[in-house]
Amino acid sequence: MTTLYVIEKHDQLLSIWRRQNATNLRVVHLDFHCDMRGLLIDRRAQRAYPIDDIRKGVDVGNFLTHAILEGRVQRVRWVHDLPGGRQHDVGTVKYESDWSVQLTRWRLAQQGQVGIPLTYEVMTFPEWSGLEAGEFLDIDWDVFACKDYPADSVEARIEAFFERNFTCVPEQISVCYSPRFSHQTQLQFERTIQRLAGMFQAKIERLPAAPPPPPKTYKKLLPPIFYDTLRTGYYQSQLWLRHQGIY
Repeated sequence: MTTLYVIEKHDQLLSIWRRQNATNLRVVHLDFHCDMRGLLIDRRAQRAYPIDDIRKGVDVGNFLTHAILEGRVQRVRWVHDLPGGRQHDVGTVKYESDWSVQLTRWRLAQQGQVGIPLTYEVMTFPEWSGLEAGEFLDIDWDVFACKDYPADSVEARIEAFFERNFTCVPEQISVCYSPRFSHQTQLQFERTIQRLAGMFQAKIERLPAAPPPPPKTYKKLLPPIFYDTLRTGYYQSQLWLRHQGIY
């Protein structure tokens, strides 16, 4: 029987995989965001390299990086709508072609780092043909209800998902509400959970909400209005670079 995990924060999924001692998962990741911050992927060689200090801990933006480096995930198909994906986000996975990692790539080569195998694809939602056999179906609600989308487009995005021809039944599904990134659409979220469970005859398992992390030191020291201004300026400048094709 299919199990459908309902979570509030996406990094809770790594806890599930660790509890299962999962390895070599094939994940189709439906999400506005990549959740692979700190990872460099050589798409031509299909290999992955850690490029940030992952000892800083797991969060919603890097849990897939940890899962890949721990050997729990060996294939990722990242599916996002538009807007969405690297061009519309900050703190994302890096590719071998990015200007910002050329020095890092040279350093990795000098150190003889060969990375780890990772089968990786990225596609837009219209390009996604549906589930493949053996895939773990991982859905972030923001792929339908991201705050960057008009609120009145949520239903159409949900229906576009259910119009796919699901010839394969996943053994496991996770759906993450991500309230930080999604419109307040709890009723639509719950209806979608029930619809998914009915379609795949799945057993629903709800995980309790994770406690919020303690605030970082710099957030304690900086006045909120000053921190928010700095953060907004940084994000806007980074997104401007993304829109110019500079990563």
